[in-house]
Amino acid sequence: MGTPTPGSATHVLTVEECWKLLASSYIGRLAVIDGSTPEIFPVNFVPVQRAIFFRTAPGTKLRSLLTGNPVALETDALNVYGTEVWSVVVKGTPAPVEDGDMPLDLADADREPWEQGLKEHLVRIAPTEVTGRRFSVHSRTRWWPPLDFSSDWL
Repeated sequence: MGTPTPGSATHVLTVEECWKLLASSYIGRLAVIDGSTPEIFPVNFVPVQRAIFFRTAPGTKLRSLLTGNPVALETDALNVYGTEVWSVVVKGTPAPVEDGDMPLDLADADREPWEQGLKEHLVRIAPTEVTGRRFSVHSRTRWWPPLDFSSDWL
């Protein structure tokens, strides 16, 4: 496993660990800049040969991607016991891809989009940075506000 950050139970994941976790997931949140406004979209993605691929339809997301501005994709999960969570962030440059340019034999053909509709635009994120962390989940009473809003909350 990666290294813990000082004073916490958070472990910084290695790049290899990040790619293994990316391979185990297929739903992420894609952050783009639309003009001067940040936007976040859920996407179904496939990691192939150290790049991220996904399909999209025309609209705000595609228009933002075609500017070539950097993007970020985040995916995470909670273990089955609810005791540990991980998060991986891929930052990079998006580019349109011709269908024949993706090695489909390496992709998981069973990953289907959640949203209906034709998604005729294939996009590749060429990573410039891949980071991740894993940490234990603590009781929500440590971070959730108390039910009585006493004067110390005012």
